[in-house]
Amino acid sequence: MILMEDAKIQRSTPRVGELVIAQVSKIMQFGAYCKLLEYNGLEVFIPIREVSSGWIKNIHEFLHNGQKLVCKITYIDNQKGTIDASVKKVMPKESKDKLSTYNLEKRFALLVSKMIKDVGEEKQKEKIISDINAEFGSYAQLYFDLTQGTKRFGDSKLPKKLKDNLKAFIEEQNEKKKHKVAYILEMAVEDTENGITQINNALKSAESAGVDISYISSPKYHITAEGKDYKDSEDKVKEAVNLIRASLKGTEINVEKEKIKKDKEGIFDSE
Repeated sequence: MILMEDAKIQRSTPRVGELVIAQVSKIMQFGAYCKLLEYNGLEVFIPIREVSSGWIKNIHEFLHNGQKLVCKITYIDNQKGTIDASVKKVMPKESKDKLSTYNLEKRFALLVSKMIKDVGEEKQKEKIISDINAEFGSYAQLYFDLTQGTKRFGDSKLPKKLKDNLKAFIEEQNEKKKHKVAYILEMAVEDTENGITQINNALKSAESAGVDISYISSPKYHITAEGKDYKDSEDKVKEAVNLIRASLKGTEINVEKEKIKKDKEGIFDSE
């Protein structure tokens, strides 16, 4: 969940412990200077000991100029105006979630700006942006409230036409998404004489669950399903496998999930 207190637009400097998006600007033997992309290029320093948990012989093996990083603010000296950050203190999931939110923020900000023009509210653009900042704290939070249909979104001061258009656009995008899963199905029957026929009959019955099955190489098959969401897709595969098990009783069947790229993603997906 994206929280308002995490919004960067309300503050000019980060806080200790905060996750930030940094872009490497200068690499030195003892660390690297970076610009914080959410804070108008505010400079932070990442000491070499905070780049990685392992021993670093050559910092250039870990960092390069222009690289974007998720790091954690570890120290702020207000008198000297210096800020230190760490990469090694950021967990992989934290990094993934932070990048997803950052990308969502940028994409949704562009969409809102376009929608303001489309609904003929360009003269009120500054006020609308000010209201977004005051009510939601960030575009990512606005997106969350919109998709969840929160009371805050319903009561928002934003122009009704703008809210309606944004909601309609997101709903249309979600309807276009394809939620696809893929598995590798491995099975072999003991009856070598009638085995192929038995397998073909089992696979044919399994397709009634709404899956696609294709041959890879004996004894492996590719099984995919598409649904309104991932649970729907997974349920189709489970039903298909159960039908195969029922048809090929006593046969050892192994099912392994396969990582795939979605055929069609919404513009706000950021995997």
